[in-house]
This record gives sequence, structure tokens and C-alpha cells, in this order.
Amino acid sequence: MNVELSDGGSLFVQELGDGFPLIVLHGGPGMDHTMFRPYLDPLAEDFRVLYVDQRGQGRSERVDPAELSLEGFARDVSRLAEALGLDEYAVLGHSFGAIVTMWHAVNLGTATAYVISGGGDSSDKLLADVKASLEAMGEAGVPIADSWEQEQTVETEEELKELLRVQMPFHFAGDPPPGYGDETIGTPGVLRHFANVGYGDFDFTPDLGRVQKPTLIVVGEKDRTTTTRAARVLHDGIAGSELVVVPGVGHMSLVEAQDEYLEAVRGFLRRYSSDKSSSVR
Repeated sequence: MNVELSDGGSLFVQELGDGFPLIVLHGGPGMDHTMFRPYLDPLAEDFRVLYVDQRGQGRSERVDPAELSLEGFARDVSRLAEALGLDEYAVLGHSFGAIVTMWHAVNLGTATAYVISGGGDSSDKLLADVKASLEAMGEAGVPIADSWEQEQTVETEEELKELLRVQMPFHFAGDPPPGYGDETIGTPGVLRHFANVGYGDFDFTPDLGRVQKPTLIVVGEKDRTTTTRAARVLHDGIAGSELVVVPGVGHMSLVEAQDEYLEAVRGFLRRYSSDKSSSVR
């Protein structure tokens, strides 16, 4: 469904289940939510899962990519909750979606709870971690680094998907599932824009003490992108937060260790969504 927002924009949202709402933000930018399916779908047995194609991406209405920003994506979460009449809700963001979710938690804090899945502490340190991970891969990292350069000129959805396929070994500790990512609805213009201007300068570290809501941080033990180092910085800085390191898996921990990932997220959300379902409709 397309949801009209208070600022005149709109978001495509796919809804599963009933009960306490969980807004899910995809990675990217330039991607959509399909790479979460079906891996997060079992959460709909307990929660009202709201998969969001973030502004200008996937099935959402196209916009000028220059209008997009971390802050805008984060404020869209609050606009979406307002449009749907959600008094209480949680947010789960993965990868770039986790960075958006952190911005929301630090600067807005209107969700009941947050799940930061593969999130970063600062843009500079994230880039340093990625560089170190690429160097550790040796020759296997060369085509991946080249593909990130090619994002700056990507023109078609087919080119975007080919770049994604080249990058898969960086995001998985093992082999990705056959055909993983093939159903992605890519938005080359958005990916190209952020590849050229950067993914948003951010440094959450000095402001982590401002996060006042329950927060779960999930990271794969072998995540090369948003590393266990970054996860521990977030955990140490957010009072009362919970940290789950999923053993033996990479950035796509929700795919490589689905059961362990869902157990952690479901258990966390159940603790903070009990007795609130009456307020979600």
C-alpha cells in the first residue's frame, strides 16, 4: 500500500501480521525491502510487521535524490507512524536502515524500542573498518572495491543488480542463498547519488547518552561492514542496551542465522510490546 505523509510525500509499505507494530527499514540506499523476505516474515506471527521502501526507492514514489538525507529518512519514520495512527511502535533498521534508525533514536526518540541490526557508530570509522576488511580479503576484495567505484556511474537496474552480486561475498561469511537479491527493486539514481556525495556524515558516539528507549544491537561475528567493534561502541554508549553477537556469520546475519536472529529480536520486542497492542490501531 502507498501511505501519504504529512509533508506531501508517500511511502510504499507492505504489511504482515497483527499486534504491536514493527517498522522495518531496509539497507541500501538504492534498494528496497525484498532482501528481508522471507527471513523476517516469521516475526508477523507475533507483530504487525511494516516493511518500508524508503523515500524515493523501491516501490515508493520517485523523488529527486538530492532531496534525500539521513535526517529525512528518519523523520519519515515518524511521519509514517503519524499517518498510520501508531501511538506505540518499534523500529528495526538493518545496515543503512540501522544508521537511519540510530538517527531517529538519538534525535527523535519517539519509538517504543529500537533494533539496530548491523549499525555504525560513525561514518569515518565505518569507512576505516570497511577498508581494513577489504585489505584482509586480499585479491578477493579487489572486484568488490571496484564495484563500489562503479556505483558512482550506475545507470540501470540491471547494472545495479550486477554490482550487488559482486558485493555479496563481502556481506556473507558463507555462500549467499541461490538467487539472493535477484528480486530486488533497485533505484540506480539514488545509489549513484549517495555513492558520489557520501552516505551522510554521522558520528553518533558523543550523543549515545541521549538514547532513552530500549535498544537491541545485533551484529554478525564476522561482519566486515558494520563490525563488532562498532556494535560494542553503540552498546557501551546506550545505557541499558542489549548486545547480541551472532556467531559465525557476516553482515547478513538475519539470512545466515535466521533462527538465532529471530529469537533475539522476538524476545526483545516481546518484553517491550506487552500490554501495548490495544493502542496500535
